Amino acid sequence: LAMMPHPERAFLKWQWAWMPDDWNHELKASPWLRMFQNARQWVLKNRK
Repeated sequence: LAMMPHPERAFLKWQWAWMPDDWNHELKASPWLRMFQNARQWVLKNRK
């Protein structure tokens, strides 16, 4: 799987060079983290 931009390089807030002020106060992690959480849930659900 290859994606651009690389979500694994920006799933924590401190990895972002800039984000809107309201995101910075409301989010504990960047929105990219959800992709990895969803992938983990899918793998656990579809294990054999």
